[in-house]
Amino acid sequence: MLHAHSVFHDELSLRRRCVRCVTVITGEPQAMDVMSASVLQARRVRRLRRQCRAVLAAGAFAVSAAPVPANELADLSLEQLLDESVTSVSRREQRLTDVATAVTVLGADELQRLGATSLGDALRTVPGMNVAAVSASQWAISARGFNNLYANKLLVQIDGRAVYTPLFAGVFWDQQQPMLADVERIEVIRGPGATIWGANAVNGVISVVGRDARDTQGALVYGAGGDVDRGGGGRYGGRLGADTWYRVFSSVRRTDDYALAGGRAARDGWDAWHGGWRIDDHSILDTQLTWQADATVVNFDAGTSDGYNVNTLARWTRHLPQRSGFDLQLWYDRTDRYNAARARSMSDTVDLSFTHRLGLGERNDLVWGLGYRAAANHLGQTVPEITVTDGEFGLQLFSAFVQNEFRPVPERWTVTAGVKLEHNDFTGFEVQPSVRAAFKPRERETWWAAVSRAVRTPSALEGRDMMAVVVAPPFTGPGGGSYVPTLRGNPDLRAEVLWAYELGYRVQAGTSASVDVATFYNDYADVVDFGGIERLEAGASGEPGTAELRWVNAIDARTWGGEIAAVWRPAAAWRLTTGYALLVAQVSAESGAAPVTVNRQSPRQQANLGASYGIGRRAGCDAQLRYVGELRAVPAFTTADLRLWHRPHEQVELSVTGRNLLDARHPEQAQARFAITSEVPRSVQGKVVWRF
Repeated sequence: MLHAHSVFHDELSLRRRCVRCVTVITGEPQAMDVMSASVLQARRVRRLRRQCRAVLAAGAFAVSAAPVPANELADLSLEQLLDESVTSVSRREQRLTDVATAVTVLGADELQRLGATSLGDALRTVPGMNVAAVSASQWAISARGFNNLYANKLLVQIDGRAVYTPLFAGVFWDQQQPMLADVERIEVIRGPGATIWGANAVNGVISVVGRDARDTQGALVYGAGGDVDRGGGGRYGGRLGADTWYRVFSSVRRTDDYALAGGRAARDGWDAWHGGWRIDDHSILDTQLTWQADATVVNFDAGTSDGYNVNTLARWTRHLPQRSGFDLQLWYDRTDRYNAARARSMSDTVDLSFTHRLGLGERNDLVWGLGYRAAANHLGQTVPEITVTDGEFGLQLFSAFVQNEFRPVPERWTVTAGVKLEHNDFTGFEVQPSVRAAFKPRERETWWAAVSRAVRTPSALEGRDMMAVVVAPPFTGPGGGSYVPTLRGNPDLRAEVLWAYELGYRVQAGTSASVDVATFYNDYADVVDFGGIERLEAGASGEPGTAELRWVNAIDARTWGGEIAAVWRPAAAWRLTTGYALLVAQVSAESGAAPVTVNRQSPRQQANLGASYGIGRRAGCDAQLRYVGELRAVPAFTTADLRLWHRPHEQVELSVTGRNLLDARHPEQAQARFAITSEVPRSVQGKVVWRF
């Protein structure tokens, strides 16, 4: 796990730092890939010089396109590795040590160490994140509570493109299959990010950042096989001109059936194909043009259901003097999903956004932006339990935000205040402000605090009367008649509101240890859930009648707790990590409403312990031990993963990964309606990676 003081760089991060330092030292601005040397502050220049010299002295920087091996990165000191930057917190580059929020960064090196095969696997060790496999293909992922298959309070984006379905405002995780070898980092914000990213960035933000095409030159081929998961893929990067780079990629994956509680096959096996391209142009100084597109095709639930996603994104980034610049981004996404147990859905989404960064003197950095999103949606009926009554609808979202970072005492105090204004089709205008402050008594020590207001607007399922869903078996009502409980949308819903209060502390203790602590108190109002029965409608000709329920703003909740993460380097070859998260929830509901959304759907306690050991330059092992507390109808469990790797040649790596090694199988989520819920099995997978 990588947090604010345990970031281990991949080759791209090292290369960027060395290029910046060389630019400063030699005075050749044409070599700089991110910002002009003239705008770097003196302290940052000195630090980057030291980092560059240390990296060059350690032999970790190479001109070749092959990634730096994980064991070579482990040889770098914590001080050299702790200056990673993030962009998700304020839409501009910031050092992790300076941000006033709880954030974890998973770099390319960490993804390799984890042996992750999917985004869900990669997120398991992030403190405060509850990651649970519902079945072989579907996940329940959220931060700081409110987790289930239909979790809707976590914003997820891949290279700046929001990935969610307007149907329930959640994520189809099996249709998000980026090639992890081409991911530069995954930034995970725990806590509200609504002032920058808007509605649904309530409990957290996950931002997957892909590598620039010029940093993935040459070829990479991999193949993996095991008793549960198999797959393979490849990528090739080349040039279209002196300053224009591209890559093309493709991968396949197949996962066998998991088992039900009794041991019978769940028939939830799935397979997926993913492919696409990316082009990055740097021919104009301090300017980057990016165009990328990819497609994913999935077959799941043993071939009874399927879906696809196609998308394309174009972005123009311009860096200007005095810490200024702008981004103009346009993307299109089509998500089509046929679920034999639920419904058929298709969404076409277009999103246009503009972000402007302004350095106002030495003490102020202003960021503002505008956005527009339009989605056309279609629903089709596949099962009698879900009746589609209005299958064609469109949605629009308008937004604007402004945020200012003020440094009353440079290098010591930073105060950040901002607000986002949005207009949606369900609740109209919504305002989402935040105030954050960071105090650094020393260079490697930070105290921070934040107060934020965030909202979750109703999803189409909740806020439109577009389908009637049978949610329980028939019951006997007045007069002895039989009635079927049926849930319908409610156009009169209000947005859910969160007031979040956060306090955190980070410190690097010497050159071998670091600690990151974050605490929070969240006050939720108007959380949407099932209401009571509003009316009974008798059936015709002896058929069961209908007991109509509506989505209502039925629940208030308070959650509090915190996360702690630490890294210790007892020796050059060793790295030990640990994390712990506590979540306490208190729920109150209106009469007739059951608080199923909050209560016991996320574990009260989670903990993990990781260890990595490198045997010279050619071999090593990585181990993870995880504990997850009990959920509603799911007992607590402890499990372990182990990865052994060997590099017989500079360009070839062999690895064997064992997952969930402490038991034959275990459940991670309670039964979800209209979905297969199975148990996660023990598995072993071998993998070969060849770079050339």
